[in-house]
Amino acid sequence: MSHPSLESIRRLPKVELHLHLETSLRLRRLVERQGGGSTAFEPHLVADPAKFSGYDRLRRLRYASRAGKIPNELYTAENIEQITYELLEEAAAHHLRYVEVRVGGRRGFSLLGATRMLEAMARARARAEEAFGVRCGFIMTIVRERGPEEAEQRVLEAIACRECGVVGVDLAGDEGNYPPTLYTRALGRAREAGLGITVHAGEFAGPSSIWTSLYQLGAARLGHGIRAVEDPELMDYLREHHVTLEICPSSNMRLGLVSSLGVHPLKTLMSRGVPVTINSDDPMLLSTDLTRELHLVAETFQMRLDEIAGLLQTAVRAAFVSNEMRSALQHALR
Repeated sequence: MSHPSLESIRRLPKVELHLHLETSLRLRRLVERQGGGSTAFEPHLVADPAKFSGYDRLRRLRYASRAGKIPNELYTAENIEQITYELLEEAAAHHLRYVEVRVGGRRGFSLLGATRMLEAMARARARAEEAFGVRCGFIMTIVRERGPEEAEQRVLEAIACRECGVVGVDLAGDEGNYPPTLYTRALGRAREAGLGITVHAGEFAGPSSIWTSLYQLGAARLGHGIRAVEDPELMDYLREHHVTLEICPSSNMRLGLVSSLGVHPLKTLMSRGVPVTINSDDPMLLSTDLTRELHLVAETFQMRLDEIAGLLQTAVRAAFVSNEMRSALQHALR
C-alpha cells in the first residue's frame, strides 16, 4: 500500500493543538530579516545537546537556538503582533482551519505584561482570520520550575484575557522534579473558570506523572503522553475517559525519547483506542511543520489518507472550542 504524498497531506484541512509561539526564535528571525546584527549566534559557547538526555537535552537545545541575547527593545507589542501573525500565516499555508498557540515566555510577560502581550496576539489573530480564514485560540503555558505562585498569577492573567482568545492553560516544564501536586490550586482555578486544561506529562517521566495529572489537575489532554504505553490500565482509562494525547513525533525523536519513528508507541496507543493527535510542537526549533509530521506518520506506519484525516478529526473533538465551532470544524474537515 502506497502512503499519501506530502502534497496530498498538505491540501487536507487541518487542526493543530500543540504549537508553541517560540517568542525569542521568531523575534531573532524578525530582526535578522530587518538587517539587524545584534543577535549573533556564538556556537562555541553552547554545549552539544546530544550529550544530554531527557529534559536536560531540551534545555540545551533551546539554549543553543537562542545563543546571543535578544535585546529587550525587541519585545514590543508591534513585534509580538507581527510574529504571531506570521505563525498563523504559516499555519494557513498548510491549510489549518484552527490552531491552538501556546505562549509562556517569561521575558515577554515581564517586559510587556501579560495583558499587552495577549492583546497584541489577539490583534494578529483577528487579522489572520480575515486574511486567511484560519482561526485560533491561545493557551497560557505555566512553567513548573517557576513555582506555584507564578502559576497562579499566570492563571489569573489567562482568565482576565478570555476576550483576547485565551482558551486554556498548559502545565509544562520539568515534570520529574516538579510534581502536579504543586499546581493543584492554580489549575483548579483555571478549570473552574472554564479554561481547558492540558498538561505536559508522560514525556520525560513515566505513567505515574500522567495519573497524577489526571486525578490532581483534571487534565483533559496530555502534551506528548507517550509513556502511557507502559501501563495498560492507564491506556484503558485514557480511552474510556476520552483523554487525548498531543503527540509530536519529531520532537520525541529529537529529544531522544524514541530512537526512531518506527519504534514510536503511536500505533500501540491507537490500537488500544487512546485518542491521539499529531502536532509540530516547536516548528522553528525542530525545522518541521504539521504537514511534515503527518507525512512522516503516514510513511512510517503505512497509513491511508482517510486515516490521517481521522487523526485530524480527533483534534477537532479535543479542541478547546465551543460546541458551535466544533461542529463547524467537523464540517470543514470532511
